[in-house]
Amino acid sequence: MLFFAFSFQAFILGILFFLKRKGDRVANRLFGIFLLLFSYNLLYNCSYWATNKGLYHPHLLFTNLIPWISYGPLLLLYIRRVLYQKKLRLKDGLHAIPTLSIFIAYGDFYILSASEKLQTARQMFFSQEITLGKIYRDYIILIIILIMFFYIGLIYNEYRKYKKENFSSHKRLWVLSLFTCFTAYVISFSLYFLLGYLKLMTLAGDYTIGYCIVAFIGIVSYFSFMQPDIFSGKKIIPYIKYRKNGMLESFALEMKQKLEDLMGIEKVYLDHTLTLDKLADLLNLSKHHTSQIINKYFQSNFFEFINNYRIKEAIVLLSDTSNTMNINEIIDATGFNNRSSFYTAFKKTTGMSPTSYQKSFSKES
Repeated sequence: MLFFAFSFQAFILGILFFLKRKGDRVANRLFGIFLLLFSYNLLYNCSYWATNKGLYHPHLLFTNLIPWISYGPLLLLYIRRVLYQKKLRLKDGLHAIPTLSIFIAYGDFYILSASEKLQTARQMFFSQEITLGKIYRDYIILIIILIMFFYIGLIYNEYRKYKKENFSSHKRLWVLSLFTCFTAYVISFSLYFLLGYLKLMTLAGDYTIGYCIVAFIGIVSYFSFMQPDIFSGKKIIPYIKYRKNGMLESFALEMKQKLEDLMGIEKVYLDHTLTLDKLADLLNLSKHHTSQIINKYFQSNFFEFINNYRIKEAIVLLSDTSNTMNINEIIDATGFNNRSSFYTAFKKTTGMSPTSYQKSFSKES
């Protein structure tokens, strides 16, 4: 019942991703298909465990091979799309070869009636005929495992290349999560059949692969409901906490430096419409984590932080005796939206009004 529930959940998520309009539609559809195949994988397993190795459902026989061999290519194309926004090209069709090979090897079998499938399945296992198709079918599990590990290598290579150029990217963290989950699935998948082949485990009674799929679906479900913008490339993964340990602290320091560059070099505070949400988008962080960095490293809230930079800019302009701008023009030039907030912030910082401050420099000159 647990596996069936997660199968249904993955099915709903897959449909939602496939129909999702926000974000990258191609990436969403690739990931949607990936989840739908996971859903079917679990549903097939439920049937397998609930019956005598699927023999009461002959139309399901060998259909589990389709998702197994398709996971790697789909995940690779999805990750490439997420990291580089690469358009699907004609040569990407080569990644469909593993899946097509299943339909070539089992295509005639899939269109048979239920009784014919049962009879043909027995012949497949006991036939002494040697053909290329039979060799392929006899070693299909080994071939699928090798293909899975091949794609793990390709995915890791994409992740490694992207990491060199984008160490602190939220995309990298999301891809690492997917890569880790998929690798755990492939390892459990391989051990499942290896231990069964060595007769160290009963294949029919092992649920390891199912638990790995459930964990994967659970993680995706959590991000889908708790942090949905992660899939449109706008937010960072929500479990990152900026504490004083290891890489997480270094990541926070990188974001602090990036924030200082946005203020000191790009002077984004001069934008009248700047909000915490906009600043978070510029940092590729969530609103919460942007506020957290400001609080932790600058000991202020968003408005105090931005106004501090605006007042410093205003002080430079007011201190310049050659500057011909009046107070209203300075207010507009420094990003403030109204005179009242400018005067309040200026007096809080300098202890005097902007007019008095400007006059003091006029007298000195």
